[in-house]
Amino acid sequence: MKFFVVFALCVAAATANVISPIVVNDEAAEIQQIMDAINHPSTDPATAALLEQMLNEVLGLTKPEPIDVGPAIVEGDYESISVGPAIVEEVVPAPVIPEINNSPLVQIIINVKPGSGNPVVVEGMPEVAPTPVLVEEKPEVEPTPVIVVEKPEIEPTPVIVEEKPVAPEPVIVAPVVIPEPVITLPDILN
Repeated sequence: MKFFVVFALCVAAATANVISPIVVNDEAAEIQQIMDAINHPSTDPATAALLEQMLNEVLGLTKPEPIDVGPAIVEGDYESISVGPAIVEEVVPAPVIPEINNSPLVQIIINVKPGSGNPVVVEGMPEVAPTPVLVEEKPEVEPTPVIVVEKPEIEPTPVIVEEKPVAPEPVIVAPVVIPEPVITLPDILN
């Protein structure tokens, strides 16, 4: 299959030719005259460049505008770039004080206007009188003391180096033999 794809690509490349652009008959004669003038040996190089530009205009090909590599012009306010080292203020973390809060996280208040055209009538409900909310003051929590544990000093001990160490016996590991799978062919192929 790969051979067929490569063969098809080679045949396509061998038989390929450049497709000339379709040109209107009136312009074809003008284009041919411009190309003949460009390729003529007595044409001056400056004239040939002008003729190429004329040919590009006739064919509708335009060259891109050149890129301006000068400095960018910034209008309005801009922030200048600091080239010096970055100055970072040290942030001291605040101590974490756990808060004990027994109040609910969400409080829902529903105001229903009487006589608002609500077809639902609630009977037998006692009226609830608003009561003041008691705010409990939080007791101040004393910060826990930080205990600093000093690391014990490590005493270096001398290292004993043997002059003639005993080499262990080498272990010979046989390579692992993986058997090839057996493929049984149908009787027709044998």
